[in-house]
Amino acid sequence: MKYFWIWASFLLLAGCITDQPDLSRYTKTSVDNVEEARDIEVIYTDSSYLLLELKAPLLRRTYSRFAVIEEFSEGLNVTFYDKTGIPRSWLKGDYGVRDQTNRRVTVQQNVLLYNDAGERIEGPELIWDERNKEIYTDRFVKITRADGSVIYSYGFKSNERFTRYELNAISGDMGVEEIR
Repeated sequence: MKYFWIWASFLLLAGCITDQPDLSRYTKTSVDNVEEARDIEVIYTDSSYLLLELKAPLLRRTYSRFAVIEEFSEGLNVTFYDKTGIPRSWLKGDYGVRDQTNRRVTVQQNVLLYNDAGERIEGPELIWDERNKEIYTDRFVKITRADGSVIYSYGFKSNERFTRYELNAISGDMGVEEIR
């Protein structure tokens, strides 16, 4: 009888053990760590001053162990404001990815950056560095100035409001004022 209870308790404990593959079917999902939102509008302020407004039809945020990636697969529109709350420049693109850790947004496909002075830049990709408040690329861009002249460049760097910019390897028609 003594051995019967030992064997009975052993069989009961052995029956409660579940194999690892059986548990995995309960913990796996088809989509891991993803949030999705439609028709978003994000307003960035600093000390009650309106800095920028970001609008997008779709935002998909993916969480991984060391990073958060925000994907704007249906495009995005960003409006940059000056300290008085007047919109000064706009950034648009058909696709965008924001690396939240590095605070960097890569805008691709039909990218357009323009300002209230009538200047515009077009290209396949622009990178917006939120920390340094710069927009840049090392790709080919077309800049149309307010006077209608067109400049082509491989590489571009500007402030967010697109009021001051640097060009690399440029070509095109440029009107230059004579210095006296």
